[in-house]
Amino acid sequence: MSHLEIMVMKRLPALLLILALASGSAAATSTDAVALQMTSLSVGHEVAADDPAVTRTRALLDQVSARYGDDATAIFAACRRYLGHLHDAAQIKATPLELLSALATSGKAGQPINDVLLAYVAARKAAAQRTHAQAMALLAGGT
Repeated sequence: MSHLEIMVMKRLPALLLILALASGSAAATSTDAVALQMTSLSVGHEVAADDPAVTRTRALLDQVSARYGDDATAIFAACRRYLGHLHDAAQIKATPLELLSALATSGKAGQPINDVLLAYVAARKAAAQRTHAQAMALLAGGT
């Protein structure tokens, strides 16, 4: 396999995401591409589309989409915005899957996802060690 072929294979998941989003493909394909991208960003390297972590992310996206009424692309965009806020405003490193997890376990049906993510950011900033687990405990009413 040539160097060029290897480079293309390594970049294939990202290219597929771009093509899926740009072409306005069916929601299932878009959700699959978003699940792949969210998982890859969260673990810090590209993963295969058939990785079990991608399947779990897809299930969470479906759950969050059903709860709040937003599609996978909008959910991912909101998570990325709030990741940027955590990093820029408080130097807190978080992952898209942490924010997705907060959406899956917090908030009420029909509530704007931005409200839930804002509450998560506030909890994360207020947590003693600023960890995801502590923020989730705060959101759940624990200490």
